[in-house]
Amino acid sequence: VLVQDYHFALLPRMIRERLPEAIVITFWHIPWPNSEVFSICPWRERILDGLLGSSIIGFHTQFHANNFTESVDRFMESRIERADAAVSYGGQTTLVHAYPISIEWPVQLLKSLPPVEECRAQIRERFGIPADAKLCVGVERLDYTKGILDRFHALEELFIRYPEMIGKAVFLQVAAPSRGTLPAYKHLHEECQRLAEGLNERYGNGSYRPVVLVAEHHSQKDVYKIYRAADICLVTSLHDGMNLVAKEFVAARDDEEGVLLLSTFAGASRELLEALIVNPYDAAMMSEAMRQALVMGPDEQRERMRRMREIVRDNNVYRWAGSMLLDAARLRKRGELDRVTALSDRSANTNGDNVVSIFERKQAVGFR
Repeated sequence: VLVQDYHFALLPRMIRERLPEAIVITFWHIPWPNSEVFSICPWRERILDGLLGSSIIGFHTQFHANNFTESVDRFMESRIERADAAVSYGGQTTLVHAYPISIEWPVQLLKSLPPVEECRAQIRERFGIPADAKLCVGVERLDYTKGILDRFHALEELFIRYPEMIGKAVFLQVAAPSRGTLPAYKHLHEECQRLAEGLNERYGNGSYRPVVLVAEHHSQKDVYKIYRAADICLVTSLHDGMNLVAKEFVAARDDEEGVLLLSTFAGASRELLEALIVNPYDAAMMSEAMRQALVMGPDEQRERMRRMREIVRDNNVYRWAGSMLLDAARLRKRGELDRVTALSDRSANTNGDNVVSIFERKQAVGFR
């Protein structure tokens, strides 16, 4: 049984109670905090007990897996087998492993998309982007964890530090509306609009807008066109389990061009080491990385992109699923062997008991 994500935290224990022999895999798609932060949660023991009904618990990174194990060690009566990456709790063992999620490879959608040059022309015409300006893009849902506001601050820092970049870079932010009825998300939308308008007023002119904010949903096909049209893709999450936008951008660039700016707080940064890794809380650092990306030559772009494409190709979504299923199959086989061994032991003990019983009866009638 495969259980996915945090809203099903209590489900593995429920399944275990109904199906004691089931192999239950739980995959946790978001970061797991350190034990100090997790201690704030009023339901921490219930959540941990629910998850420890799993045979296997998977996280995107080893860092998150370690945080989970430390939380269990702090709050539950358990035994931690660090060498085996396992937790023994309530008479059951749970494996805690890292399985970095990914995307399909090859991306079937690319077959239906125009060449990169045609995508560039279409996207620039659609959003009114000058032909001589580098196109920076961000693509995600409108969420405060994605660091959209921080990108705007970094763009302004770039213009302050390097005024010659004004007019030479446009930032296209595609932000799909998300949870719009919640006050925090409504405020975020308003703040994004305010910052974008401010940047356009200060640094734009009649024919040039440094920020194009598009707060609407796009089809996957349109998103991949934007990836293919971009000179730079910014993935600057404040906290993310993995973030597949980074991997989608890399997969979309079969021309081996484009630069990826990637947050150190996204799980993808553990794999895509050839990206420009940034701290999204540091506007000055981000502006320097943006400038580096804007002036990066095609040879360096290809060298970096080629290596990242190899990583995404090799560690694709099929390997992610296959790794979990292989571990589950090994557990199933081990369980079967343990049951066979237990049956053999019980049979041997029963035979031994019979021998002792016969000997005792013979002693009772004077047999020596």
